Amino acid sequence: MTINESLQWAMEIFEQEGVENARGNAEHLLDHCLGMDRTARFLMRHERVLSTVEEDVYRRLVAQRADHTPLQYLLGKAPFLNEDLVVDKWVLIPRPETEKVVEVAIWLLRQGESVVAPVVLDIGTGSGAIAVSLAKALQAKVWASDVSAEALEVAQINVRRLQLEEQVAVVHGDLFCPFHVLNLAGQVDLVISNPPYIPHRVVDTLAPEVSQHEPRMALDGGEDGCDFYRAIVPAAIPFLKPGLGWLVLELGDGLAVKVQDIIGNQREFSTPQVFPDLNGKDRVIMAKRGR
Repeated sequence: MTINESLQWAMEIFEQEGVENARGNAEHLLDHCLGMDRTARFLMRHERVLSTVEEDVYRRLVAQRADHTPLQYLLGKAPFLNEDLVVDKWVLIPRPETEKVVEVAIWLLRQGESVVAPVVLDIGTGSGAIAVSLAKALQAKVWASDVSAEALEVAQINVRRLQLEEQVAVVHGDLFCPFHVLNLAGQVDLVISNPPYIPHRVVDTLAPEVSQHEPRMALDGGEDGCDFYRAIVPAAIPFLKPGLGWLVLELGDGLAVKVQDIIGNQREFSTPQVFPDLNGKDRVIMAKRGR
């Protein structure tokens, strides 16, 4: 098949299978197979015939995408802020909503009291997107935990690729458990997390790219979506610096009031503040540990 024929063939399959943005997906996968970017492909003759290997690989990837395997998993990468991060089936695909969480955290730690090389705990790091972004932006020392050993392997790859080994340490364990042996009580400037927050009954109703392919343990937040907020909020208190430490969490849709109540029930925290994402949805909640 030629380049044009390959694109047309893939687009028809994607349209039949209900894959959104059929052309964009077809182009991304073809560029991946050809080992070039979009500009280079445009400069190439569209009558150019794919090699046998290129065509075989393209057919395989198109079949997987038609089965709703996320494009990012097939490409092995996902954009986040100013970086392309390695991703695979063991980690949640980084999303623009989480970029807002990072931006709020950076803004907080650059305000008020000057914090040099802040200490950060990233709970449920997944691909390490939050951890590496904060390490780069703030020269922070980040401890990043995850209960999934496979996810931590991906996070470690991203740490190494960005040469952040001196700043980011990934540790295996559930929530705060790995941090208790590190003598970090009262030493942490920021606890941050994008926890699982999809209500259990909703997970299977999500797009097949999500419900069938992304790790369920990174999505399912229990009956009302708040299980992990209930676990993280009180557990963060002993680690945060009194009067200085911040808690920053990503919010699931419609959960702002519930999470405000969860934080408000802990007297150690200030009144929580909520920030919207680019779509106007409540997406980030933050609160400061009192003195």
